Amino acid sequence: MTNRIYIVAAERSGDDLGAQLARLLKAERPALEIMGIGGSAMAAQGIDSPFNIAPLSVLGFVEGLKAYPKIMRLVHTAVDNIMNSAPDMVVLIDSWGFMMRVAERLKKRGYVGQIVKYVAPQVWAMREGRTKLLARSVDHLLTIHSFDAPYFEREGLPVTYVGNPVFDTDYGQGDGAALRAQYNIPDDAPVIAVLFGSRSSEITRLSGPFADAVEILRGRFPKAVFVSPVASSVATQIGAQAASDMRLQDIILLGENAKFDVFAAATAALACSGTVTTQTACAGIPTVIGYRLAGLTWAIASRLYKPDHVSIVNIAAGERLMPECIQNDCTGANLADALSVYIEDPDARAAMSAALLEQTKKMRGSGGHSGSRASKAILNLLPNA
Repeated sequence: MTNRIYIVAAERSGDDLGAQLARLLKAERPALEIMGIGGSAMAAQGIDSPFNIAPLSVLGFVEGLKAYPKIMRLVHTAVDNIMNSAPDMVVLIDSWGFMMRVAERLKKRGYVGQIVKYVAPQVWAMREGRTKLLARSVDHLLTIHSFDAPYFEREGLPVTYVGNPVFDTDYGQGDGAALRAQYNIPDDAPVIAVLFGSRSSEITRLSGPFADAVEILRGRFPKAVFVSPVASSVATQIGAQAASDMRLQDIILLGENAKFDVFAAATAALACSGTVTTQTACAGIPTVIGYRLAGLTWAIASRLYKPDHVSIVNIAAGERLMPECIQNDCTGANLADALSVYIEDPDARAAMSAALLEQTKKMRGSGGHSGSRASKAILNLLPNA
């Protein structure tokens, strides 16, 4: 019997996870039929998405309300496509709001296969009530944090810990010398990695303070070079922002495939809060984090959010290894001041690099490649596996 799996990803990070999962599943079981909804990474694995997932990359309460009609149309399209494909299993990756609506409607439509959620909602941070909804809507949960399981198992949802995929990558693989040579960057020139994020709303809110920071740092450190590996999903938007803001034209914009070379060359990084800050920590790059939400979204989230930090690395460490400039504190002056420490003080830079490497080593733990563990868990859940 040939099993069929339908993978759904709604954002760039989920698309990458879906592509990795598809590749590993096919390697383990070539006869497996894999279909799905995703982006360019999943398409590269031969998975043709029935629609563009870009409109689903929505963050925040206010933004979600505005996009609700469009999201619901895509939910119905996704469910129709899944039901017509009749897979043995549906794997829903991250993206809480969209995926839960898909899962609920699949149940209502009488879907009889297994529904697996890959990446748990961060109920340890806020909205613990989501555990009950998830337990009603899916059949199994794959988590990337070792501390997730108790929250969901107490609601009767089976959980498998597979590990965080961000730790599977070798972040030291880049060639910093080649990047410096290609762009004629002197060996003694500080290189600042500018990491904007992968959501349109993040670009809109952070381009201003990031541009302010670049302008201030340019004045303080005339030799500094600013380099940004840009995700394809927001490359056009960032290019348009740079065309209208001369300060952003001081940044060398590169394709995302240059990310590891940028990491290897970087003295420090200015980064949007998100997965990329864990990546820079893994690379030992002293990083300053910036983030802004819509005003109403922030007013709600700041009341619900439980941890003292926003970065997973800072949360795990129990201290602010990476300075966080959030909401009203996310100004060019604050970002530039925090970065200046690492640019002008080699000892502070070396100490922070060592601390980040040590912390991420602890977080990586043991147990092997998370993608392989996820694919094995899914194969074990399939009928006739």
